[in-house]
Amino acid sequence: MHNLLGSKFKGHCRQLFAAITVNLVTFSFGLYTGWSSTVAPMLQNATNTPLDHGQVLTANSISWACSWGMLSAILGTFFWGMLADNCGRKTTGFLTMLPYLVSWVILLVFKTETALMVSRFLGGLGASGAAINCPMYVGEVSEASMKAGLGSLFILMYNIGVLYVYVFGVMVNYDYLNVACLAISVLFMVVWSYVPESPIFLIQKNRMDEARRSLMWFRGKDNDKEVSEEIDSLMRHSDQTTKATLADYKKRGTVKALLIGLVFQAGTQFSGINIILMYTVDIFQKSGSTLSPHSCTILVGVVQVIGSAIASCTVHRAGRKFFLMATYAITALALITIGSCFYANKVDSTINTGMLPVLSLSVHVIAFSLGLGMVPYIIYTEVFPANVRNICMSMLMFFNNVLGFVIIKAYPSMSDALHISGCFWVFGAVCLAVVPYTYLFVPETKDKAYDDIRRELLLWFPDRRHNDKASEVAKAEKAAAVDQVEGGGGNVVVVEASEMKVCMGKDQSCFTTPQQTRDNVK
Repeated sequence: MHNLLGSKFKGHCRQLFAAITVNLVTFSFGLYTGWSSTVAPMLQNATNTPLDHGQVLTANSISWACSWGMLSAILGTFFWGMLADNCGRKTTGFLTMLPYLVSWVILLVFKTETALMVSRFLGGLGASGAAINCPMYVGEVSEASMKAGLGSLFILMYNIGVLYVYVFGVMVNYDYLNVACLAISVLFMVVWSYVPESPIFLIQKNRMDEARRSLMWFRGKDNDKEVSEEIDSLMRHSDQTTKATLADYKKRGTVKALLIGLVFQAGTQFSGINIILMYTVDIFQKSGSTLSPHSCTILVGVVQVIGSAIASCTVHRAGRKFFLMATYAITALALITIGSCFYANKVDSTINTGMLPVLSLSVHVIAFSLGLGMVPYIIYTEVFPANVRNICMSMLMFFNNVLGFVIIKAYPSMSDALHISGCFWVFGAVCLAVVPYTYLFVPETKDKAYDDIRRELLLWFPDRRHNDKASEVAKAEKAAAVDQVEGGGGNVVVVEASEMKVCMGKDQSCFTTPQQTRDNVK
């Protein structure tokens, strides 16, 4: 018993260490995002500009500095997923951090607008890699009981990175700020070499001895016989070991999971989080608050970290849908409130909005950290089969980065056309619209087996209660059978016994549906 508890504790510590290490890339993503908010006022000030010959950036140049990363992140989505599938999660981790490392070196060596834009472009490549590789790696090495908690480290580490650059941006000069950011990249390159490859990737590549050693390390076991049961379980799920075909992407469950992901990614961008983090100082200067913009910025960063820390401790206690609906509604209220502060200041510039902008943005970043910035990435690891997860995540990140680029680049023009208050009201309205969508279309995934989640994805309204339960069970079973054969395009013959249904596809392949799983359909 003592050995069992000791190995379990050791395994949990190792999984935590691996999750924190891989999310140093996410930490650098946060540094990259918050850097522009800290440095932008400096770059626009002729007295304090760090660029050569006293060069000052225009508002248009600042908008490009903020949006170049999204543009390069779009390009990154085309190869990070394939790179992770072919070269492994560990190699991809090194390559994901490399653009950040090079970008900080460029900022230290060259002090021109061109070098700054190149640096921002490179950082965006790392951002898309972090969003694809980090949640996937954590999901694949974590035990079921730790998956949600470790998955929440993605947004926690991102927020700590933002706060880190906010604080250093106030405390030190331009060069030391970039040195502080570079140090994180160097730390990752050293520590990441001690973390094993994902066992699921090794199984997919039929490197079974390495997969066993990797799983033994993550579970804290000393005997490979103790991990055989988990290896066998992974092998029984063919989506863990077989290469995806076009039919796998056409399956109804995969298509619905993609639709859910697209809406969540749109909700993330329309929450205005990138605008807030990249223009924090400017936003507080225009909000009518008499408090110091830099002090407010750091306060928001602290609140953001506290919110994500709370989320890491509580996400496993409540359902995914509850977190999402509640935080989307709170985010919408916060955005509408801060928009009203801007509008009041527009009507009468003498109005002092006091602490209201700070409180509103603090509530916004807490809600974002608790739900919409974190929970979707946990859901993605639960609704996508392993063999299509990389490409599906790449599709979602592509959409996310295209939309993010459009919003960030258009923000100055939108502010001129709608006023900044109108921008925030639009963001709030979109977040509010996601609440009923989540309630109606998104299945609850907490504490559910993968087969149960996949079955609920076949229903457009998974939580809707029907009077004719038998009819709904039959409909779900028929959809599951069709979905499994040729991606939903084949005919099946169903033979039913008292304990089992046997389904035969056009290709003569057979698969079974136990009575117990049919009873679980709601």
